[in-house]
Amino acid sequence: MTEKPLKRQPAMQHVELDADGHLACGARWSPQIARQLAAADGIELKEGHWWLIDFVRGYHQRYGNPPLMRTLVAASRQFDAENGGSRWLYRLFPGGPVRLACKYGGLPKPDWCL
Repeated sequence: MTEKPLKRQPAMQHVELDADGHLACGARWSPQIARQLAAADGIELKEGHWWLIDFVRGYHQRYGNPPLMRTLVAASRQFDAENGGSRWLYRLFPGGPVRLACKYGGLPKPDWCL
């Protein structure tokens, strides 16, 4: 009987987090760190999650702050006209779509989040 080799998991990177659980240094962000942070919260990042993270990162880069939920809802409908909307966003990130997209995207917690 031949044993199958074990799949190697990427090494966990040590990252410094702030008091809110976001990266202390956003410049250290990488997709691997995003997956690591999400996995610690019990979330496996899939296509919709990555779209949301990329959208929030791009918006933040362009405007200097994350989008409001209203903006995100409108953009989500352009990404997925059939499923987009606030319910879809909350199914992706039940703890708050904007806040968690910021967390996994290497951005600080939005000032307006509780």
